[in-house]
Amino acid sequence: MQLFIDSSDPKEILKAREWGIIQGVTSNPSLISKAGPDMRKTLDAILEASPGQVFCQVIGWHDKGPMMEQARWLHRYSDKIIVKLPFSIAGLQALQALKAEKREMPIAMTAIASVAQAYLAAKCGADVAAIFNGPLDQVLDQPVDIVAPIRTIYRNYGFTTKILSCGRFPRAFGEFAEAGTDICTMRFEFVKMLFEHPFTDKRLHGFADDWKAVFGDATWPKA
Repeated sequence: MQLFIDSSDPKEILKAREWGIIQGVTSNPSLISKAGPDMRKTLDAILEASPGQVFCQVIGWHDKGPMMEQARWLHRYSDKIIVKLPFSIAGLQALQALKAEKREMPIAMTAIASVAQAYLAAKCGADVAAIFNGPLDQVLDQPVDIVAPIRTIYRNYGFTTKILSCGRFPRAFGEFAEAGTDICTMRFEFVKMLFEHPFTDKRLHGFADDWKAVFGDATWPKA
């Protein structure tokens, strides 16, 4: 499973990239808006900071034409961009029309909140189905439960569509991986939490205290 960071802040992206654990970046209209009024400057900064692909969403969801125009522009802008179309009737129409024009354009359907929607996205040719697992956590006890049925359906019908899950806590990250998610995206604060566990912290401090009691500040000899 790949790990992407959900961010429009190049400092966050570069820090997570420095840790060597992320493969790319996801963004959305809200994140781009929070970064300031210069949308192209924000996109350029994200593209430069990202170690790989960048998900970038078109604006609107009711009108196929403008979404297609934006998708074409984003695809031309950088070969790192995966175009995100919103899940809607017009979004699915735009997806099919764009794939008929240019099969190689990578397209994700976003804001998917049900198994049925994930099926339709794959059937219409989406390369990625972006599941809103994080927000689903507000109304479901187990947001991971949606992943396994989608994985089974894709396998049953030979769909090559990848599943992208939105994670909020370390436990969900592991559960998504077990269920068969291809990409997990998390905000920076949750990516940091993947490293953290009170037992790990306690043991490392214990090791250090025991060593220091006998050897002080000495370490093993350097080569």
